Amino acid sequence: MRLFIAIQVPEYVKVCAAAIKDELSQAGADIKWVEYENYHLTLKFLGEVEKKELVKLKEKLDKAARATAPFNLAVSRAGCFPGRKNPRVLFLGISGQTDMALELGNRIDAGLSELGFKPDHRRHFHLTLGRFRSQINKEKLLILSENLQQEIDSRAFQAAKFYLMESQLSKQGPVYQVIEELKLAE
Repeated sequence: MRLFIAIQVPEYVKVCAAAIKDELSQAGADIKWVEYENYHLTLKFLGEVEKKELVKLKEKLDKAARATAPFNLAVSRAGCFPGRKNPRVLFLGISGQTDMALELGNRIDAGLSELGFKPDHRRHFHLTLGRFRSQINKEKLLILSENLQQEIDSRAFQAAKFYLMESQLSKQGPVYQVIEELKLAE
């Protein structure tokens, strides 16, 4: 099973992201856009995991969830990884209580390291809009993305749970399925 851990974003954030994607797609850049239903914030990518490991995995994730209070995040500026010169990923940044999101990520890492998973040394919370296939019309898209700040501001949401997700790859794109919902402490 190909697994990852994610925070789902509310519908109004997905609507905002889709509207931004639609506006940016007018640049004609060669991008594989993320499907509407797949918008999320990745906490940790696990990769291939055997089914027999799920019980222990869920126990460690539940422990991390119970030790973390809900926190508030917001969608912020558009950007790209690794940078403007040769971008590969177009994203919306995340602001708000990112220190608490980092703390949750560290708790997840601490528990999962006991199961042999390597900790993440750098986290950059973001909502992926798309992945560049080539540099065609890259500059036009980047200029358009810089002018979107007013549309992006104030899209706040609360993270009160996270999910263990399975990613099944297909020719149409990845299909995500929830394996486990984990609620944060109340």
